[in-house]
Amino acid sequence: MSLRMGWVAAMVVGSGLLFACENTPRAQSPAEQAAAERARCADFSDAAIARVLDGSSVERVEPLYTGYTSKSSNPRLQGAAIVVKPARGDTAEWLDRALECHQSLATSGASAIASDPFWLPGSHVQIDVTSAHDGFRIQVSGESSADAREILARAQALTSAQPAGNRQTAVFDAR
Repeated sequence: MSLRMGWVAAMVVGSGLLFACENTPRAQSPAEQAAAERARCADFSDAAIARVLDGSSVERVEPLYTGYTSKSSNPRLQGAAIVVKPARGDTAEWLDRALECHQSLATSGASAIASDPFWLPGSHVQIDVTSAHDGFRIQVSGESSADAREILARAQALTSAQPAGNRQTAVFDAR
């Protein structure tokens, strides 16, 4: 009797695995991924984040490093940390999604600006927004050291349009 129950259990598990394999979604093509991203971003426009893109809400820009540990210090530039003043009703999650949608549009060529730190041609930029006291900290990082230097330079350019008294830019040596 126990041999028969073992065989039945194996059949049930096996058919469940077969059924699960049939329902596994297939990989999307890049065109399908882009179309899905455009659909998810239908409610977002660059007008919603214009104050970030033109630098008017940027309080300061800092280099973003990784590689610090308690036993050694081997810092590596990852990109930039951009601290911005919030607009009424903004949340970190909303700003993160709006910047990711902006990146998607810029990557497709729809709203590409050469000095934009939130996208790089031919490379993926990671964007992470967190609350920072009375504003938001936007961490923008690239895939390579060259990407990181470009992101930081573009982020620092956001502050160049502001009057000198309103901006803070950290000084660094990216060599």
